[in-house]
Amino acid sequence: MIRNIFYCFIFLFYSTTSYSINLNKVYSLNTVSAAKIEINDTNLVDKENAEKLVSINNYFKKSLEEESKAIQEKNKNRKKPKFKGGVEIYEDYSNSVVFIGNRVKGKMKTVGSGFVINHNGPKIITNWHVIEGADSIHVWLKPSDDVDENYLVEKVDSFTAKLIKINKKKDLAMIEVLGLPLKAKPVKYGSFKNIKIGETLYAIGHPEGLLWSLTSGMVSQKRPKYKWRYKTSSHFANVIQTQAPINPGNSGGPLFDKSNRLVGVNTFTAEGENLNFAVAVDDLLEFIQEKAKPIKKTKNKYLKKKDKGNTWIKKKKKKSSEGSIDLSNAEEADLNENGVIDTWLVDKNKNGIYELAYSDVDEDGIIDLAAIDKNEDKNFEVFLIDEDQNGDPEYAEIDENEDGISDVKAYDYNEDGEWDKFEKI
Repeated sequence: MIRNIFYCFIFLFYSTTSYSINLNKVYSLNTVSAAKIEINDTNLVDKENAEKLVSINNYFKKSLEEESKAIQEKNKNRKKPKFKGGVEIYEDYSNSVVFIGNRVKGKMKTVGSGFVINHNGPKIITNWHVIEGADSIHVWLKPSDDVDENYLVEKVDSFTAKLIKINKKKDLAMIEVLGLPLKAKPVKYGSFKNIKIGETLYAIGHPEGLLWSLTSGMVSQKRPKYKWRYKTSSHFANVIQTQAPINPGNSGGPLFDKSNRLVGVNTFTAEGENLNFAVAVDDLLEFIQEKAKPIKKTKNKYLKKKDKGNTWIKKKKKKSSEGSIDLSNAEEADLNENGVIDTWLVDKNKNGIYELAYSDVDEDGIIDLAAIDKNEDKNFEVFLIDEDQNGDPEYAEIDENEDGISDVKAYDYNEDGEWDKFEKI
């Protein structure tokens, strides 16, 4: 059986996302070689603004003030829209929202948002990707005077925060600041099940460096058990899809309903207009109750790869119960052409046709895809899938007529090496 012959090959197939790897594309690539490694997350940490903080000056603030006065003068006779809940939410909780800076080697790496909760005393919730890899985490409370981002970082004293725990899968983190002032009161919780499609939600955060901004928008949909990824990590949680505008700098900030209750943590956007997502409050409450685990600070796998050169993954072997995969002689490819090596190709008989292909689909440094071209016709017919990444495939996909589309799916529910069910796709 395929499973017994290729036991050590694994394939992670994301059928619920738009991301996939077309392995038959390898023959049309201009080059099959090591590519330059670049890091480019798609989350909402404001890296661009963080890098430019030093160069921002008070002219930016004055320009915003002048523009605001002009708009107020123009609209003073217009009927003002009524936003029930928005004013009260901002008055109640803007002081509970914090500005977070992630410093690495003394330099600001990323900035984002966070908010105060009560869990055995005051704690602060934010996204994992906001504080990832930080040498030190700095927290600023809302100042009494309006200031710009540069002034806040350079002139206003910050608190140094301690990292309490993380849940990378849910993209959540808890930090603690000793001596947090009483004006930063903890939020009250809503629930995921009570959120209604079409209701208005409110976000507070620091989009594009515009500190303590309030935005609003309706709920587009609730997405239970939703998968998303950045280029160096993959995530899974219940999420809220909302039209409340969020941008880089909003990461980790609160999302409230009209009853002033927290319903989500603003986390990421997708390509397109008004596609904004927040991790649901139910997942946050589960995270809050999780027991803190020791946090090991490790260097990003891609930076390790970059430091060691392109031999890092080629020399690595994927262990399994029946042997290992040696990629030391495999050819490398950047199949999705994003600057990261994601595919390794094996041509055992050196005839220019790859019998085997391995890919790192989610680009986390671990091989999670294997494809087989049995008759060497430049079409991969067999894929093995291991969603829980334990080395034992749960199912396989087979392209029987070799038209580039899978026809049959085989399941091994108990992962004992015997296929339990076959079905047409």
